[in-house]
Amino acid sequence: MSIDILDDGIRNVLKKKSGKLFLAILVIISAAVFYFTALKQRYVMIDEFTGFHQAEYVRITAIFFTCVFAITCLFELGELRRLPAVYALVAMLMTALIVLGKISLLDYQSNDYEIFLSSWIYEYSLLSIPEALGAFVGTDYSPPYLYFLILISRIKEFPWQYLVKAISVAFDALLGYGIMKLVGLRKEGALYRLGAFFLTMVLPTVVFNGAYWGQCDVVYTSICIMAVYHAFKRRDALTFLLFGIALSYKLQTVFFLPFLFPLWLRRDIRLRYLILLPAGYMLMMVPGLLAGKSLHSVLTVYIQQAGNYNLITMNGPSIYEWFIAASGSSAKLYEMFSQMAIFLSFGVLIMICFYLSLHKDAMDEDVTLLSGLLFLSAMPLLLPKMHERYAFGADVMSLAVCMYKPKRRFLLPFCFGLGSYIVYTAGLAGEKIMAKPFASCFFLAGVILTGIELYYTLREKEKGLQMVKA
Repeated sequence: MSIDILDDGIRNVLKKKSGKLFLAILVIISAAVFYFTALKQRYVMIDEFTGFHQAEYVRITAIFFTCVFAITCLFELGELRRLPAVYALVAMLMTALIVLGKISLLDYQSNDYEIFLSSWIYEYSLLSIPEALGAFVGTDYSPPYLYFLILISRIKEFPWQYLVKAISVAFDALLGYGIMKLVGLRKEGALYRLGAFFLTMVLPTVVFNGAYWGQCDVVYTSICIMAVYHAFKRRDALTFLLFGIALSYKLQTVFFLPFLFPLWLRRDIRLRYLILLPAGYMLMMVPGLLAGKSLHSVLTVYIQQAGNYNLITMNGPSIYEWFIAASGSSAKLYEMFSQMAIFLSFGVLIMICFYLSLHKDAMDEDVTLLSGLLFLSAMPLLLPKMHERYAFGADVMSLAVCMYKPKRRFLLPFCFGLGSYIVYTAGLAGEKIMAKPFASCFFLAGVILTGIELYYTLREKEKGLQMVKA
């Protein structure tokens, strides 16, 4: 019987675990193949240019997204080293398909980009980098995100929205990595953790928020999730520093801060490191301050934002959508009920914290993530002025919570994800799939299911503790 040496050799290689050298070579080869594939994609906005510029712009876009592909692959390598080489090949292929799929969404231009971001980048393009850092352009955003726009503005006469979206797609990889690490706290198996990574990358909310819409909620959310992970690892200084950095990007980081309460109850963090939170915030403001921005402006940017858009809801999946459907006036409802909504939200927050303090002996990673998901989802549901994007953290965290016990919790990412998807389609171009009050119903169902799951999980933990003591 003849033996095909080549076939047997390939099979043996694919069965072996992926070594560092093999993975390094695979990433390089995959990136090269991805680059040439990206060159062949159609970029509608670039089609407007002709001659030399058209080919040049396609190359620039392909290079940027090849870098995004390579970054995404690098986040997977820790798990791939534990698996046979064939899994590494499949993972690279899946990563390429996901990034190429997001490239296909680049040409959609939202009102936010057309009205705000494009004009800001254009204004920055007329200035030097030091002048741009100190300029009071784009004051609706905090300075750290504007640094990205300043760098993008250095590429002249380019369809800048491609690069705006490239930033979000790159942070999708960090988000997937963070969820993968949280799932890995309780679940063994590299394949399971990689599954969490890829599911995060293709969540409808994640795809629509960044690659389609060009929003940046993934930036602060991914940093917050990494902060939570490091808190479980009892790295207090890094935890608070990361929360401070996330806060410098978006005020909605405060929705993650209640995570610190159950972490403090289980003694994973110490409050003496709290000073690093404002330190991380101010560290990110240094380039703007050195370039001429006033201390007052960087400290009050969120106060200025809070004074805008006095509506009871801004397309968010909140309970107030029901009242708007009846009355038709979001501004009037804001005048009447905004203070009540704020007090209701903080009342619910205090009740959750009080309930957790009564069961502090049962605190573990599972309970902490469940309680954190309850915080993340209850605030967009109850607070006024909530945009559709402010539920982004709940959508993503529900996946991590679900993967701890998927048979019991599969409805959580479904409810939160569908609720967000409904308000996304209502706020973007095209037909909406359902009226916005339905989003509120799905989100409320997710909050209730999370509360019930938290209750039963705490009971199970306490029963287990009692049996150990007995």
